[in-house]
Amino acid sequence: MKHIKLIACIVAAPLMIAAAGPEEEAAAAAAAEKQQAEAGADDRNVMVCKKFDPPTGTRAARKRQICKSKAEWEMMEKEAYDTVDRVQRKPYQR
Repeated sequence: MKHIKLIACIVAAPLMIAAAGPEEEAAAAAAAEKQQAEAGADDRNVMVCKKFDPPTGTRAARKRQICKSKAEWEMMEKEAYDTVDRVQRKPYQR
C-alpha cells in the first residue's frame, strides 16, 4: 500500500507543478493590466506583457509571455524598424 501512495505522489507532483505555471503567468498579466489602468496610457514605465508562439522546432506547446515596460517595447520596435530600413537601403553587392 505504501508503494502505491509513493507512486501516486511521484506521478502527481509534476502535474501539480505544471498546473501552477499558467496560473502564475495569469496573475502577472492581471497585475500588469491593473498597473497600466492605474497609471494611465501615457506612462512609459507601465509593464506590458505580450504572448509569443513557442520557437519553431520546440516541443513546448504553450506560448511564452514576456513582460517589459512600454518604453522598452517601443525601443525594440524602433531598433527593428531601423535595422530593416538600413538593410533595404544598403546597395546590392556581388
